[in-house]
Amino acid sequence: MNKRLEQLLKKQEELKAQIQKIKAAEATQKRKEDTRKKILLGALAMEMMERGELDKNVIYRRLDGFLSRSGDRTLFNLPPVQVLKSEPTSSSESAAFLQSFEVILEDHGTDKIKALKTVRNVTNLGLKEAKDLVESAPTLLMKVNNVAQAQEIKKQFLEFGATITVRKSLD
Repeated sequence: MNKRLEQLLKKQEELKAQIQKIKAAEATQKRKEDTRKKILLGALAMEMMERGELDKNVIYRRLDGFLSRSGDRTLFNLPPVQVLKSEPTSSSESAAFLQSFEVILEDHGTDKIKALKTVRNVTNLGLKEAKDLVESAPTLLMKVNNVAQAQEIKKQFLEFGATITVRKSLD
């Protein structure tokens, strides 16, 4: 009976692996289909704008409110997103107010999954963009407007052993 049980457990593990493989293939196919739909819809919208069937100004105003990544905004010749700031009340606050800090992911540490989740949480990036960012370390994670915010982000990464550098931005 022991051998039979072992055989069944082995078969169960094999079936679980097959199921997982099929689910992964289905998810990949769905992502490909979703991407293709977006490309086709974008092509249709661009053609309709060229023919005057869609108001280009309306589309660009919607894109201006929708796109947040600078690379995406550049594709459509949109200006960078403006961060609304409150006015400084003293000259020392004014000097600190004008500074920005770079948060640099030097190494994701031993837990790549936690690094990926934290990058997504901190940057609001999608899964693929966050994965690419984590795998390209060392890399600029983001720029922030004050050192306290940069240190808070660094603290989140240090909890699982990632290496983060905070430095004053050069621009």
